[in-house]
Amino acid sequence: MDFVLTKEEELFRKSVREFAEREIGPLEDQIEREDRIPDELIPKIAKAGLFGLPAEKKYGGGGGRYVDLAMAVEEIARVSGAVAFFVAVNYLPIIAIELNGTEEQKARFLPDLCTGKKIGSFSFTEPSTGTDPTEIQSTARLEGDHYVCNGRKEFCTNAEYDGTIVLFLRTGEEHTPDISAFIAEKNIAGYSTPPPWPLLGLRGMRVTNIALKDMHIPAENLLGGKNKGYPVLLNTIAVGKVDVSGAMLGIAQRALDESLKYVKGKTMRGKPISHFQMVQFLIAEIASEVEAARWLFYRSMNLVDHGMQTLQSQAMCKLFCAEMADRVCQKAIQLHGDYGYTKEFKAERLYRDAKFGGVVEGSNEVQRVIIARDILKG
Repeated sequence: MDFVLTKEEELFRKSVREFAEREIGPLEDQIEREDRIPDELIPKIAKAGLFGLPAEKKYGGGGGRYVDLAMAVEEIARVSGAVAFFVAVNYLPIIAIELNGTEEQKARFLPDLCTGKKIGSFSFTEPSTGTDPTEIQSTARLEGDHYVCNGRKEFCTNAEYDGTIVLFLRTGEEHTPDISAFIAEKNIAGYSTPPPWPLLGLRGMRVTNIALKDMHIPAENLLGGKNKGYPVLLNTIAVGKVDVSGAMLGIAQRALDESLKYVKGKTMRGKPISHFQMVQFLIAEIASEVEAARWLFYRSMNLVDHGMQTLQSQAMCKLFCAEMADRVCQKAIQLHGDYGYTKEFKAERLYRDAKFGGVVEGSNEVQRVIIARDILKG
């Protein structure tokens, strides 16, 4: 197996890094302060081609690979985790429609998502669901050529932006797995969102609940077949978990970058603290963890590109990267000492941002269950 990036891949990585540092870097503090991604940044992301990387060119995508998406999410997250998740979540409906949609659905919905004209969302979670489809309470009832939808969804990223959303709603009896996936437009009659949740970290990432009250979705927007929503969910989040891993990797890499800058500049007894062995040990531990996560992450995306990914392999990647980022950012604060606990240095923000990886797309505990079940069933 060749883990060496090609010249083209290195150039692509460099171009995304330069874009992130040039266009997102100057807005980093503003995004944190205002808890919003500036509207003027969105068309710049679109112009850079970062909304549709692995989608087919005929649908407005880049015709690339998921490894390209992996590199993009990592490099954006080095500058802003919030922007990285904004971009990554947009891919969830793209992946769902590409894998499960009809040709007509792909031609109708993918071009606007891939070019940033519409911002995508993906909504499964409800107040009592966790990851259990049998507990979905929001309903879709067929009336003529439309489904009438009612209920409440929770913790949906990008839900307040105009655009396209994939919704999971009950189309069968209660307490059964009979749910269906639907492609819908946001902010139409019957769709509303309250103010976003105030989050511990990743300020700028807009996470809201959704209220559905007699919202109409055309029957032709049913995705993957009636009562076939759970397979749509599973094969979509198998890739989505790896996007989360990429964001965690980028955040951890930034923590390493900030730590190196600090220990080389901070002096004690007339020399940089990087000369002290305990500091060197922590740096070595951080660098080793980041590098191990990077290659697990790229291997996982390579499996996706070759159609070989499994839910177990993606769960392993997500679990390791989430816990790695948490450990690395905690060590970064230790390296900064008292300053690491202040908002004057980035370590504090990165530590808050890294916490998200352990609870999104299934908590770390859920990933352990997925991994154990798959290993033990043999």
